[in-house]
Amino acid sequence: MTCVLIYHDVAPALERDRFGFPGAVAGRYKLTPADFDAHLHALADAGASVGLIQSNPSVALTFDDGGASALEIADALERRGWVGHFFLTTTRIGTPGFLDPDGVRELVARGHEVGSHSHTHPGYMGRLSRAELAREWRQSRDALGEITGAPPRSAAVPGGFLSATLIDEAAGAGYEVLMTSTPTVRRERVGAMLVQGRYTIWASTPARRVAAYASGQPWARAMAWAGWQAKSAAKRVSPEVYEALRRRA
Repeated sequence: MTCVLIYHDVAPALERDRFGFPGAVAGRYKLTPADFDAHLHALADAGASVGLIQSNPSVALTFDDGGASALEIADALERRGWVGHFFLTTTRIGTPGFLDPDGVRELVARGHEVGSHSHTHPGYMGRLSRAELAREWRQSRDALGEITGAPPRSAAVPGGFLSATLIDEAAGAGYEVLMTSTPTVRRERVGAMLVQGRYTIWASTPARRVAAYASGQPWARAMAWAGWQAKSAAKRVSPEVYEALRRRA
């Protein structure tokens, strides 16, 4: 089974706000180039086969938001003969800190897969109505289709919130693969939609933890699952309190 990892931008520590979403909360997901290289090295040493999920590799690397570091990330992957999934927030394309349309097309031309990370990146998609979810997925898919010439087949949920309605609207918009933030290697078929779990990588995540996820170490995956369950419970009780605590942390 494929272990899918969630990355965001890669940026020097003092320049994090220049890439992707600014601020301390977003910065917690951004690795330095040296740390990212250490992660890739650890995956290679663990014997991981890295590729797009449709080829059933042992590991797939995904990069959320669509920040301007995507092309440099692609360079780092390609030096090892790897490709990745890049999920873009489409209202941000061409804005400061994010990929422009030429960069999006370049990723596709280089063999990487581009997908949707919603249109506006809502803070908590659990609050959206069915109509709002439909707009997020459809507008994003249409925007990417106009840029690349073909609508994307895959999407990733901002914040990882998942519901039957969200899945249904993503499928209705035409997506075939939906990636979540639930830390599991399990793939689930929901109607025509393939739902794939992923493991979140933080700026503080050591390379050895990445290798442990990739090689199926039970302790690493169990810790990720426990953390996710606690986070999900806090969000269900009060999204506002959860966000306030996260920003304070």
